[in-house]
Amino acid sequence: MPLFRAFSPLFMFAGALVFLFGIDLSPAWSAEAAEPVSNQSAAINPFSFILLELGLIVIVALIAHTLSRRYRLPVVLAELAIGVAIGNLLYWLNWSSLFFLIMHIGDAGELFKIVWNSNVSVAEAAGRIFTPAELGEGQVGGELVRALSQGESPELVLMGIALWLFSNLGVVLLLFKLGLETRVKELVKAEPIAFLVSLAGAAAPFLLGLLVSSWLLSESSTSVHIFVAAALCTTSASISTQMFSNLNRQHSAEARLALDAAFIDDVIGVFLLAIMAAVALDNKTEASEILGLIVSAVLFLAATALFVMQLFKRLPAFEQADEPHVKLLIPVAIVFLISWLSDLANLGAIAGAFIAGLILTGQRNSKEMIKQLITPLEKIFAPIFFVFVGMQVNLMLFLDPEIIWLTTLLAAAAVLGKMAAGFVARRTFDPRIVGLGLVPRGEAVLIFISVGKVLGIVSDSLFSVIVMMVIITNVMSPWALKRVFGR
Repeated sequence: MPLFRAFSPLFMFAGALVFLFGIDLSPAWSAEAAEPVSNQSAAINPFSFILLELGLIVIVALIAHTLSRRYRLPVVLAELAIGVAIGNLLYWLNWSSLFFLIMHIGDAGELFKIVWNSNVSVAEAAGRIFTPAELGEGQVGGELVRALSQGESPELVLMGIALWLFSNLGVVLLLFKLGLETRVKELVKAEPIAFLVSLAGAAAPFLLGLLVSSWLLSESSTSVHIFVAAALCTTSASISTQMFSNLNRQHSAEARLALDAAFIDDVIGVFLLAIMAAVALDNKTEASEILGLIVSAVLFLAATALFVMQLFKRLPAFEQADEPHVKLLIPVAIVFLISWLSDLANLGAIAGAFIAGLILTGQRNSKEMIKQLITPLEKIFAPIFFVFVGMQVNLMLFLDPEIIWLTTLLAAAAVLGKMAAGFVARRTFDPRIVGLGLVPRGEAVLIFISVGKVLGIVSDSLFSVIVMMVIITNVMSPWALKRVFGR
């Protein structure tokens, strides 16, 4: 029995796979039974497929949480790992075209966009994107055309869009919660050394990433180099906090400095990534254009903060409302509207969600109540995003020595850049502990590259490389930190 309890999460994982394979998710997915399928699917509510899809992903996320608690792993890492395992297993087995669409969602999104806007056939749209070689049998372009031209394609597209929609909702709620949890006043009072460490921890990985990208991806555009370099900048404060807590060293001087720098990094990093995304998308490389984006971001933040604070002053009954849904709907409406306005201001919806959380952090009496109401929603939808990201990592790509070399150098740049930041505080603190505390990457990077993939800036291979870099930093840093503390 003790052995069974020790490995019960693995049995749960195996059971979920059996469940996945044992269920006929949709008769329409069977290419061999195309005729009877159309008759059956006409009698089934298409939304039922989406409900089944979401239910299975939530079960997978639940297993990830169990594994996380059992083996003291970051929850994000467990969700990513299970997403990678399931996505690749079902992709290799070619069980459904859905998993091929998920693995190549960037190309599928571009193809779908051309079909939608130009009113041309899938084959004609594919001819504009892929080369003749890529349209061959077994190639990405050819398989996408086949998947989107079959009788079951409406169900596949519907499920793919639903998964993308709910995962993005999870992103918005996640960043809203991160904004609520950001200790703005404490960060303002933080020691100057924390700001220097945070600045060095952003600049050093950016420069190293830019160097690696320019060297190994020399044929790529400037936008790609900026995206790769920016993806190495931010630290995950939540993962760093959990890492120090697991080692019972969260109260050490180095841990406090690293966490202060990580939280500063989170605040600066979200805006940095939003600005870098706008720069890369619009191909703005002039200093004046980048400065204009930064000024517009500051003005947008100030105007939004003023508006929301005035709004809450005119809602005196908000905290006294008896109906929980009233207390929930107001902040939800605020975060959605601010995210939309932020996207109009070229900052992106994710930056707007974080801004909304930062603003509502100032509402002392309402902050905890809003957090308690939002957390259940975030716990449902955010795991969908991380599992979804993991399912897009194609492990077959890592059979290519060039991909392995690129992953190794980017992971090295990510680690060495943060370790260099630790040496800024070497006179007073142990630089190894401070640096390792800043190594873990997480939510912000994954959100950033997911946006880049959908926009067509980040390729499938580069997406897989950066996600693997996130996994490596989360595996390596607690292992190395434990040994440093042990000495």
